[in-house]
Amino acid sequence: MNTASASGPAPEPLRILVASGGLIHLVHQLAVVASLPEVQAGRRQNGPGSPPSIGIWLTGVIRNDPRALAALEQAIERWLVLLRSQRPHGFGGIRLLAQEPEAAAEHWDLLCLNNQWQRGQRQLLQLGSIQQLVVCGDGLGIYYRCARELRAILPSLLNRLIAEPGRQVRYVLSGRQPLWHRPPQAPLQPPLECRAQLFDLLVQSQRAAARQIVEFCLTAIDAQRPLWICSVPNLAHQFSDRHIPFAVLVSWQRQLQRRSGFDPTRDRLLLIDHPKAPSDGSFGRIELPWLAGPVRSAVSLEVMVRLLQEQRPGGRIVVTGLTSALYGVRQLTGVEVSWLGLAPLWRHNPLYRRQPLEFLHRCLRVARMALLTGSESGRTQGCSGQ
Repeated sequence: MNTASASGPAPEPLRILVASGGLIHLVHQLAVVASLPEVQAGRRQNGPGSPPSIGIWLTGVIRNDPRALAALEQAIERWLVLLRSQRPHGFGGIRLLAQEPEAAAEHWDLLCLNNQWQRGQRQLLQLGSIQQLVVCGDGLGIYYRCARELRAILPSLLNRLIAEPGRQVRYVLSGRQPLWHRPPQAPLQPPLECRAQLFDLLVQSQRAAARQIVEFCLTAIDAQRPLWICSVPNLAHQFSDRHIPFAVLVSWQRQLQRRSGFDPTRDRLLLIDHPKAPSDGSFGRIELPWLAGPVRSAVSLEVMVRLLQEQRPGGRIVVTGLTSALYGVRQLTGVEVSWLGLAPLWRHNPLYRRQPLEFLHRCLRVARMALLTGSESGRTQGCSGQ
């Protein structure tokens, strides 16, 4: 006998709005969504054929760049095809929204976002139907209390709540949180196994798009030497001539020699530029035996590294930089990472000496990401309802 029919119609599937900044953000967010107790309870009540309705809305500065936005949307759509076909019970109802959600249109029960203080995400809280809020942090769960961390230090130390009247708020964040930048309540731990499974599907969906850059990386270095990758931080615009001084790169190279074993007589450092870097590269046009690139790609660094691992099984790969991508690389691929020093930026950037709080802000960000790297712990539950 059908229990739902005997007791009345089954409740409608949960309607979840996911506000996100990009692919790796979504890997974490969708794993969190799939593992929410009410999502799993809804599958038990409604049966495996009634997955939650999940809408994805991209936020942030990428909405001001139509070409970059279109490329990201295409990459997401390729991934969603796999999610819908291979995990229909959890993601059969997932879609990328073409228009910003409006109060008078579709009804949403739950909002999953990265940053409560990012304007494009914050405005979605104006949708009156949303009663539940899940804060996931940027990247793979790195917590941001507000747009500029310096403003968050005192509220974090005091453990002050962020007012969200009338809503249930949960935080699902990675690793231990520093006292000087912590959420206002104890965060839940992320579902790591589910996250890894979704990342595997993301890699599968981007394999063809990444083929050219993977081939370039493999041919740019000696097959018998480690593969050194530098994720160049998006800082060129902060310098007077709109390029990072070459002296900064030299200092970083010497750091890699001392700490990680980089040999400029035999190794090459492959520069992966930020999409917003100058057309001739963050450091300008430089040709030296120990450098390769710069190159830029719409393929995320985490996916690129996983594909390089497949091509060089057992080979040493070292990823260096100053961004949250290093944390993502470490957690999703397990390869070695090396955080670049901030002292060269201070020495060669007059802006920081005029605005020392800007430099302190960057120091806090890097310190927090380095703290989290390698420290993540939590449940290893998979995505149920496969």
